[in-house]
Amino acid sequence: MAKLNTGLMGIAAGAAMLLVAGSAAALDSSVEGMEMSGTHQFYVWCTGADDYEATADGSDWKDAQANLYGSLSGNNCWPVWQGLVD
Repeated sequence: MAKLNTGLMGIAAGAAMLLVAGSAAALDSSVEGMEMSGTHQFYVWCTGADDYEATADGSDWKDAQANLYGSLSGNNCWPVWQGLVD
């Protein structure tokens, strides 16, 4: 019985992850998307801390990256562009 419950919990967790992934906003990761104004998504890579994803607005990806970087505490994190949020 314990194996059955563990298996069902794994299936439920997997289904929840797919639901969350499916509801995420679409990203335009094209060169054109980099140059567009709007909300850009970044993977924030950190040394000595957990990595995470964040969004920032800007006139292009570089402006959005600078805006996000300016809001980060300390210099141990760097935002890496993932795409323009559609």
